[in-house]
Amino acid sequence: MAISSKHLSINAHGSGTMENHLLTLQGAIMPQIAQVTQGQCVPQDGLQTTADQLRYGLQVDSCLMFMVSDLGLTTATVEGEVRGINRQEHPYNVLRGKGTVDDSSSRLICEFYGKYSTWLIQGKPLICPIADEQPSAPIQEWQRVSGLPLLILPLCHRHSYFGAISLLTTQAQRQWSQAEIDCVYAIASQWAMVFYHIQREQDYHIQQQNHQQVIAALNQAESRNHALLELIPDALFRINSAGIYLDFHGAKTETLPIPATNIIGKHLHQILPTPVAGLIWDHIEQALETKTIQRVEYQLWVNGKARNFEARIVASGVEEVSVIVQDVTDRVQMRLSLEQVNDALEMRVEERTAALRKVNDVLQAEIIERKRIEEQLRTSEEQLRQLTENIREVFFLTTPDFSQMIYISPVYQEVWGRSTKSLYEQPSSWLESIHPEDRDRVIQALHKQSLGEANFQEEYRIVRPDGSVRWMGVRAFPVVNEAGITIRIAGIAEDITERQRVQAEILNALAQEKELSDLKSRFITVTSHEFRTPLTTIHSSAELLEHYRHKWSDEKQLMHLHRIQTSVKYMTKLLNDVLILGKADAGKLSLTPEPIDLEVFCTTLSKDLQLNQPKPSVININYAWEQTLDLQDIYLDKQLLQQILENVLSNAIKYSSPDQAIDINLNGNREQITLEIRDRGIGIPPEDQDRLFEAFHRGTNVGTIPGTGLGLAIVKKCVDIHQGDIYINSIIGVGTTVTVTLPIIKS
Repeated sequence: MAISSKHLSINAHGSGTMENHLLTLQGAIMPQIAQVTQGQCVPQDGLQTTADQLRYGLQVDSCLMFMVSDLGLTTATVEGEVRGINRQEHPYNVLRGKGTVDDSSSRLICEFYGKYSTWLIQGKPLICPIADEQPSAPIQEWQRVSGLPLLILPLCHRHSYFGAISLLTTQAQRQWSQAEIDCVYAIASQWAMVFYHIQREQDYHIQQQNHQQVIAALNQAESRNHALLELIPDALFRINSAGIYLDFHGAKTETLPIPATNIIGKHLHQILPTPVAGLIWDHIEQALETKTIQRVEYQLWVNGKARNFEARIVASGVEEVSVIVQDVTDRVQMRLSLEQVNDALEMRVEERTAALRKVNDVLQAEIIERKRIEEQLRTSEEQLRQLTENIREVFFLTTPDFSQMIYISPVYQEVWGRSTKSLYEQPSSWLESIHPEDRDRVIQALHKQSLGEANFQEEYRIVRPDGSVRWMGVRAFPVVNEAGITIRIAGIAEDITERQRVQAEILNALAQEKELSDLKSRFITVTSHEFRTPLTTIHSSAELLEHYRHKWSDEKQLMHLHRIQTSVKYMTKLLNDVLILGKADAGKLSLTPEPIDLEVFCTTLSKDLQLNQPKPSVININYAWEQTLDLQDIYLDKQLLQQILENVLSNAIKYSSPDQAIDINLNGNREQITLEIRDRGIGIPPEDQDRLFEAFHRGTNVGTIPGTGLGLAIVKKCVDIHQGDIYINSIIGVGTTVTVTLPIIKS
């Protein structure tokens, strides 16, 4: 439904007359906005009419309507053109009323809106001129560029921003009255509420669509699961870790001595004989513990007959398993029949040999009997083939020299990701899927198998066509005839990827536990040794002061007090080092950048470190800053930087003689700061340089020099938190150079 445009104009003379006209203007626009809210017209028509009526009603030269584009509203100018300004930063559409302002003025307003759209998003208006003696920065900018009266009011509702209404006039002396501002404010608020409700309605429709999609997916999953359950050949049970039946599904119900519907909520021992219930319960515990499939065969009397069953048990939850039960009576009977047939065959051969000596006519009867037996063997072989195709392991039969694949079960395609046809055509193609690192070992094992030296039993990796790697456990053994000659090789391959993963996790956990135990032992050894010396010093000095201070001079008493203070400081630093290392390992040591004067910082720290030295070392500090670096823009974490410089410089002082100079070189650019500390001390042995950042590890050449081995470990942690790098170059008897590079954090 289109909105009719009723042009209104007002007389600027007289406040009463103006207020009446503004009320008339507002009363004409509000019903049109209501039509948009009720869905009787599209927002584009309503906005166009509002822009025209505001321009004529307020006697301005131009009225521009700015709308953000993510509402899905498409609006156009009078000429049918969508105007977009600065879309990369703030995309919006522009609707303007008919007016006399030229395109250059419109572009100026659009550029001004795009530059200060973040101001409007906060709900702040832009009004020029304004009675305030100190107008806002955007208004000052507009007065400088244009000087024309301008009024821009945002469309905001409930912290949501939808655009703005802009009024412009070329009358330089025009003043915006409070009544005019209030009138436009009311219209802007109404449009903002319209856009807010449109946005909420769109969100509601999207949520409804998502909800329908979720329901459809759930229905599809339920149908798929129901279909899978219908395909189960025998029976499926769910049993919890306490041995209670939770659920039942299956096509055959003759798997238990009582109706399946009566077992839910009952214990294994209430349903099955005690030996069978105990056997199944034991395998349930193994399945929950090892997360592997457990297989167990047992016999039950069902409907007055002895039946053999096979149960496959797999963990299906934290405290429950799924049990697939199959009636394998035919398979067991087939196995017994094969044994009986073999025994009978031997007896028949003996009888036939005896009969040949006596009567030649018995030969025909024996031939007929042999054919019958061969037919029975073929039938049994077919039954065996069907059995192998329904197990999850890969069963195969091959010639002794592996040149021909006699049989491979279909599950090969699922495990290897390759077709059985390709294996029949190229029997050695399975070797190509073996991981290159395992291939030689497998080939050697196959060679030993072919020579009869050992049965093939290997675990190796295969690479599937999709690039995934699986671990396989393969066992193969020879099948010999009555003469003891190997006529074929039979084997079975099982996917043991999950088992290998569990074993790897266990080995990794054991290694971590051993490493932690070693670290604890070194911690106790180092800390007990390092605490003993200062504690002994404190104790002895305290006793001497207690008994002899009245006989000593003030200087000697002060010397012992200084010894106590030095020992306390040493112990405090040791505890702080341990705490800092613990915080870093726990992830609680954070980065707190702040402005820093590196020259003052390094000079002060160097002087503080030498206060406790009997003979201060010579420390040379050199600075080399690039011209692009403003020293006022350097932001680093002072606490972390102090730990880095203090520990490295302490090591340089500790492992050098006082007459050997120590150099501190600082250089940097706009991106990073490089700190280089070079001493001429004892150096670090090559065999210790791979363990420099390991806690409590010290060089083998430190001798009696005290230390804990925590310094460089703390330095490495602090450098890593700063996302920097550290490099150490050391030569025995020449000295050590530590280079630390830290990125500058922008203010």
